Amino acid sequence: MKKCYFFVFLFIFSYTVMFGQWNKISMEKASSGGVITPVTYQMAVEDNKLYVATNDGIYESASANGGDWTPFGLQGKKVYLLNFEILKLALTIEAASDDATKFTLQLYKYNGSSWENTGFNAAKLSVFGAYPDNLTNFAQLQNGDDVVIILPTWGNGIWRSPDGGDSWIQVPYEDHPSNGYQFYRKIPGVFSFPGSNTVYALDKADYRMQYLSISTDFGQTWTHKEVDNFFNPWALYKQTIDGIEYLYYGGENGEKGYLYRSADGGNSWDASFTLGDGGLHNRRMIADERGKIYLLSGRGEVYVSADNGDTFQSLNSKAVVPQSTGTNNFYYSHLIILNQKLYLSTIAQGIYTYSLANSGLRSDNSDKLIISISDDQTELIVRTETGSKISVYSVSGKLIKTIIASNATSKLNIGDLGASVYLVKSLSMSGELSVGRFVKK
Repeated sequence: MKKCYFFVFLFIFSYTVMFGQWNKISMEKASSGGVITPVTYQMAVEDNKLYVATNDGIYESASANGGDWTPFGLQGKKVYLLNFEILKLALTIEAASDDATKFTLQLYKYNGSSWENTGFNAAKLSVFGAYPDNLTNFAQLQNGDDVVIILPTWGNGIWRSPDGGDSWIQVPYEDHPSNGYQFYRKIPGVFSFPGSNTVYALDKADYRMQYLSISTDFGQTWTHKEVDNFFNPWALYKQTIDGIEYLYYGGENGEKGYLYRSADGGNSWDASFTLGDGGLHNRRMIADERGKIYLLSGRGEVYVSADNGDTFQSLNSKAVVPQSTGTNNFYYSHLIILNQKLYLSTIAQGIYTYSLANSGLRSDNSDKLIISISDDQTELIVRTETGSKISVYSVSGKLIKTIIASNATSKLNIGDLGASVYLVKSLSMSGELSVGRFVKK
């Protein structure tokens, strides 16, 4: 597996988690009585209002706290994906016109007073509805006066509208050089990020090997980069830390890692192995303003990383949020951040929130791990809490040395290490993790 040689951390993180912060919000309607369907899919935020896609259209909570839900259109339709970044867009799953036993996808646009169907899949053909649960995201970008929309499909490729949904162009397939698969054909998700014209697509162009497809011209032309060998790709996120732009890629199975990270635009990747079975269905990744990464496992858990994806810790959602559908891979459907809260939607139990402001979860610059090297480059001097487990890793993630700190200052022999950057982790007896790095010359 290719490895990423960019573990350059100019910070030290420590964090703790206090459980029990998950609370279910009311799904009661504001005036018409009753509750909205408990089957909720993606959410969207605008002007501090919360919107949720359900089996009965879209609902709005003006308070974003529930209990004041009002219909926002497309009632009677199964609305699956929402994107309110520029236009208000909603992707629905409906019966196909050419086979009522199959599904099809339809894209709707809000015109200020009502929802109108765009020109995507005007004939409502079933070929556009294969495995809709595999779809996790679509994108829209501003290109001058026009809004470019880019939609993924599972088996029918990437579709691009240069004019806000009026007309559509399919991205041509490209044959894989060594098998019968094709690039740009099976695409679970398309992602864009503020401040950039680059678009990313998760590409299952092989039975096991997954790819990241990239376009820098609003989806007109694409290139692809190999990631690693696992099953289905679902999640992508991008953020910049200490001037380095990181890409995070995740999905199902993850035999070699549950989150992949690249610091060189997708040319090389390293993998995190810390999640356990719950991380085998990585459906969504987001981050807060301090760079902490939150990962949603569709099978039923939420994780947080305060060290740029190097390690993850459970937020204990599985112990709090009821799961009535067994091992359904898509039970947890979406995760967003609004006003210092995580919002978690589920397919059977409504929406839950987790307060980040009062959770006890923190990340800060700390003096709990101080690293220095002797003048002759043979000893690593580590100052940390007595009893802490100190571990040294190569940039490829290989554990090289580990000791238990018997005093506040520990010394490790590094005379046998080659010139490189190395990662140091200190795990205290109370469970606090600090991460640093050193350069051996």
